[in-house]
Amino acid sequence: MPDMKKFVGSFLIGGAVLSGAGLYAAHAAENEQDITARGAYLATAADCIACHTRPGGKPFAGGLKISTPQGDVISTNITPDREHGIGDYTEADFEKALRHGVRKDGAYLYPVMPYVSYAGMTDQDIKALYAWFMHAVRPVAEKPPATQLSFPGNIRASMMAWNLLAGSEKQETGDSASYDKLRRGHYLATALEHCGTCHTPRNFMLVEKQDQYLAGAALDGWYAPNITPSETGGIGDWSEDDLVTYLKTGRIKGRSQAAGPMAEAVEHSTSHLTDEDLHALAAFIKQVPSHEDDKDHKARDSFGKAADNPDLRSGTLTRIDNLSEKSGAEIYDGNCAACHGQDGKGTANQYVPSLYSNSVVGSERPDNLIMTIVYGVDRTTPSDHASMPGFGYRSDVQRLSNDEIARLVNYVTATFGSGDHHITSEQVAKARTDHLEKMVSHVIVKTSGKSE
Repeated sequence: MPDMKKFVGSFLIGGAVLSGAGLYAAHAAENEQDITARGAYLATAADCIACHTRPGGKPFAGGLKISTPQGDVISTNITPDREHGIGDYTEADFEKALRHGVRKDGAYLYPVMPYVSYAGMTDQDIKALYAWFMHAVRPVAEKPPATQLSFPGNIRASMMAWNLLAGSEKQETGDSASYDKLRRGHYLATALEHCGTCHTPRNFMLVEKQDQYLAGAALDGWYAPNITPSETGGIGDWSEDDLVTYLKTGRIKGRSQAAGPMAEAVEHSTSHLTDEDLHALAAFIKQVPSHEDDKDHKARDSFGKAADNPDLRSGTLTRIDNLSEKSGAEIYDGNCAACHGQDGKGTANQYVPSLYSNSVVGSERPDNLIMTIVYGVDRTTPSDHASMPGFGYRSDVQRLSNDEIARLVNYVTATFGSGDHHITSEQVAKARTDHLEKMVSHVIVKTSGKSE
């Protein structure tokens, strides 16, 4: 029975006195709303929409291809559509898929679905998440294509062996909303936000190296950096408030800006968390074991200063048919200086960030700088929108070749960051190829069969 003292004020509704049965029904409805609201928040924290929604597609209808060494895994429709989604899943079926990676039909899911992390969720949160998906998400009658992997990935039963090697998070108990700060932060980082999925390196079996938790890993052409408290290779010079600001807005002056997969995580997930949860998450990350980086031996955001460069323009017009090779400085002047400034300071409010004291430019790994130049930045949070055009093949401003991007990267890092890394056009081409496979795969082809 409900707590009657709590609902004394609920006896008078619409001028009528509720009977005991009516009061119980009102309380049940309120509880259902609370559970559904909790489920919505959990789905946001778990960033379910990131993998289960293709660009331009309907929410949670699947169809996004996720690259693996054995082929592309296509995410499933997880709307409550009974034929194409999970509408006929019981709560027990839902729990088995979420925690153990097993579909209703008994087939094993591929671990791009982070059930290894979701295994740590509480029963109460599983129940709330199930209620939200079943009663608040709009059903979509779309069937994504079937996943086709090479051997041995095409044998789903092989996931049994992988699961034994990978292990999983230990299931938490009690009410996760009542946890103390560090326990709540641990729960968010490991069970919901699954930070390690991107930021933890993996072995040859693609199992996360738990002894290097959050030490950094390659990701579809990007690099998810070391975010342990290392003062050199990680973010040890960041305060808890710095990290909260970054997770909430996607940027922090004089340190870093989110692009690529991290921008998606900020846009769809972390920017919508409560301040209390953001502080819990940041506090937990700040106290994980520190790992030194094998390449970054100085804080990435500690490099460089404003450049004192003369204006390169001579007053002589450049012919449009002049195909002579331009230097990195000339490419920067023609494509970047208008926003970032000839001196690299950016704008006064840092909407356009400075290129020095910038963790992307200061990193010994140029992956993220290359990808940002090619694909740009497009990040929306409740507080603002950040945008930078890309200069890749689909650019609306200027299409730069692989060789031009390589020269530009070398100029930017030499002038404002960690030095000239002698990036080649072949390295830029590889970064583009790694990411292009994922971008092209966003196109859905109607087909039969089940996905993921």
